[in-house]
Amino acid sequence: MNQDESKFDYSETASNYDSQVKEYDSYGSDVLFGMSYAYVKPDDKLLDIGIGTGLSSIHFSRAGLKIYGLDESQDMLNACRSKSFTEELKRYDITRDTIPYKNEYFNHIVCCGVFHFFGDLSDIFTDAMRVMKKRGIFAFTIAPQETDADYVKEPTAWGVPIFKHSMQYIGNLLNENGLELVKEQRLLTKGADKVSYNMLFSVLITKRC
Repeated sequence: MNQDESKFDYSETASNYDSQVKEYDSYGSDVLFGMSYAYVKPDDKLLDIGIGTGLSSIHFSRAGLKIYGLDESQDMLNACRSKSFTEELKRYDITRDTIPYKNEYFNHIVCCGVFHFFGDLSDIFTDAMRVMKKRGIFAFTIAPQETDADYVKEPTAWGVPIFKHSMQYIGNLLNENGLELVKEQRLLTKGADKVSYNMLFSVLITKRC
């Protein structure tokens, strides 16, 4: 993935990340699970790319799925491991590494709160589809934008810029990778001041044909 990606150091926030998410009224992980529930079943294998502390995939674990997680931050992986719900956790750099699993190993993949830190998503989509079985779901979030550009980079009050992706760009990625969009829900969360609801995200549930 050759691009100018945004990096955020989670080493000082991993221990209290879950409580910080609540302070921003950011419940994309809950919405993603609810929108995905009809397509999963107990004992399915699910990969969480950018698992963090496990806020997204722990819901799937409680529904009986077997959870595997990837994250660049060892501190986040340690925080997730302490919750004791995953089958396996591995350190993984989305900008450099290929997903360390064999072809069609997983039934489903989720990626919540990650893609807005990266511009070009083509490589990760291709690699994700390599390890996911047909008829599985790929559920993820983006920060949407309505311009003609594939994506734009914008500053934030946190000091870490984010990338906003056009739905046309996402649609092209879905078509190229044999994915069908089955659900989309847009959400507003609080911004850096923890008061104003000014951060727009989309939760997308896609299905592999």
